[in-house]
Order: sequence, then C-alpha cells, then structure tokens
Amino acid sequence: MTVSQDAPSAGHLRRADENPDAAAFGANPETHKLDSYPGLDWLRFALASTVALAHEGVPFPGPISAGLAVDIFLALSGWLIGGILIATPVAGLPRFFFNRATRIWIPYAVAILLVYGLAVAKEGAGLNWLKYLFYDVTFTHYTFTTFPRALMEMPLGGTGNHFWSLSIEEQFYLLAPIVMLTLPFGKKLWLWLVLSALLVGFEVRAAPIALGVAAAITQRDYGAWQAKRVAHWLLVALTAILLAAMWRYDVTPLHALFSIGVVLSLAFIGPRARIGLFFGAISYPLYLNHWIGAFAMHVVAKVTGPLPAVIAVAIAYGGAVLVGIASWFFVDRLVMKRRAGWYSPARGRALGGIAYALVGIGLIGGTVIYLNGG
Repeated sequence: MTVSQDAPSAGHLRRADENPDAAAFGANPETHKLDSYPGLDWLRFALASTVALAHEGVPFPGPISAGLAVDIFLALSGWLIGGILIATPVAGLPRFFFNRATRIWIPYAVAILLVYGLAVAKEGAGLNWLKYLFYDVTFTHYTFTTFPRALMEMPLGGTGNHFWSLSIEEQFYLLAPIVMLTLPFGKKLWLWLVLSALLVGFEVRAAPIALGVAAAITQRDYGAWQAKRVAHWLLVALTAILLAAMWRYDVTPLHALFSIGVVLSLAFIGPRARIGLFFGAISYPLYLNHWIGAFAMHVVAKVTGPLPAVIAVAIAYGGAVLVGIASWFFVDRLVMKRRAGWYSPARGRALGGIAYALVGIGLIGGTVIYLNGG
C-alpha cells in the first residue's frame, strides 16, 4: 500500500523525458507519465481505513476484509507504477529508483522506528525482535514470515504485521524494471497476461500487481477503454459478479481479479479535487501507523475503564486518522515537497543499488534463519 499518484497531468503513459538527467534538480518528470485519476485518491483512503478498522475487529460483510483491501492496493500499485515504467527508458531508472526510495522508505523507516522502538521500551529486544526487524528492513517480511506463528513472535503482539505488503511491493519495484526494461518483449501485453495467468493460477499473492501492469499496457495499446460508457458498466457489472462469487468461493484468484476490476472501475480521468488529494495523501501514513490509534484507545480504557465497543473503535480509528494526518504533515508532505531538489542521477543509482542489496541480503539471511529453524 505504497502507491502515490504524485500529480495530475495530461496524456497517460506519454513518452518519458528524452533526457531525464536534465531535470535532475528541477521538476519531477515522472509526474508527466500518468493521467489524473480522482477516484483513486478516495480508493486509497477507503482501503487504508478498511485495514485500520478490520484490525480493530470491525466485522465487514462477506469477503470484504483487510486482506482484500491489500490485494486492491497491490493492483493499484501495478496500474500506476507499471504505467510509469511503461513510459520510462533505461536512462530514467535512476529517477524511478530515487522516487520509490524517498516516497516509500522515509515514512516506512519512521513507522519501523515507532513499532520497534516502543517494543524495546515495553518488552525489550530479544531474538524475535531482531529477526522481524531484519525481515522488515530488508523487505523480506512476506517471504519468510509464517502465520499464525508470527503473530505470537512479533513485537507488541503482532503489531507491524501489515508491513508484509511493503515487502511484496518493494520486490515488485525491483523485479519489474528488469523485466520491462531489459527484455526486448518486457513491455508487451502478451508477456504480462501470461505472467498474470501463472500468478493467478498458482495463487501467488503478487498476482494483482501483474494484473495491474497488464491493465496499464492495455490502456497504452488501446486507449482508455475502461472509461468508455458501455465498457465501463460492463466492467462494473463483472466486478460485482466477482464479488458475489467471492461470497461463496473466497479464494485468492477471485481476489486478484476482483481487485483489478475495482481499480479499473475507478480509473476515470478527471481533475483531482483538493480534498481528494488530501485524503489520498494521508492514506499511506494512515496504513503504516494506524496501530497507534488502537494503542491510544487502550491507554484511555485503562483510565476510564472498559469502553463500549463502538466508542473504542471510534477512538482507535479517529486516533489512527489523526496520526496519519500528523505523519503526512511532518514526514510525507515534506519529502514530496523537497525530493526534486535532493535528486541527482548518482543518488538514484546508489539508492537502486542499495535496494537490490537489501533484498539480496534479506533473502540470504532469511534462508539461513529458516534452515536453522528460526
């Protein structure tokens, strides 16, 4: 749940800047690679809220859950980040890596410090604390974490469990450029349809991302077909049918197909309102730090005594939104405002190298831990 639709522009998937390094210290050229999708701002906030409320025990109907919300986030990542990569030449990769690192890593680092710092203060730092910190820092949380065992081992009774989605997305950000920019057919629709079919068929959790990339390539090749009236309503109807099917067969392949259906149903082009931009912007810090709202609620309950369920949820969710706003204001907003001035091609290449190295270290270290029964 890390995608960010940075700014509106005209001309979805337009050609990348022919000389990306010329804009090294100026405006971000990636903002010109995507159209403006106002519906996706509200979708991000709704998904982050679903995760926050589900983790507070709020029951949702049928297959709607925190897990499904994350699947939709993954499809959204494939649609937006895949769209950026389609319009990115090899020479533009330093900017791509720099933007992903600054947009994702800095707020994520703050969230990790909060979770693991509080865990040290309350519980101390044992081997499990160190193990899951290693997984989170190297973006291999999902690769090596086993549930429900992890919920008993992780700091603060499973707090930070939602970081697993960051590992899937970060690995996508590193694998997708290799596929799309080094293979002669890496940006072909048939390749991503085959990859999507394989991932859906084998029930791989990253399947929604591949479907998102395939959808972005489809728009490049055939235009904004999903926004045409007849196609749009057929898409909405098919997505509704998938949701109904999930009520009876709540399986991973249907989750993946439903997720891309939701994204495409809301991927209509138009101006982004200021209020939508705001709620879209706070969705990532809300997702990362929503546990703080629950922590605050428990503090209140210790003072006042047991709270009615509705009041407890209201305090937890309200606190989570306030923390999300504060985190956006003091971290995310400043990063997005200043990162164009921080950029240089050398920094972008260095951050890309660090990203690959971190995941490589995580895969090696995680394998060693696993083989030793950890």
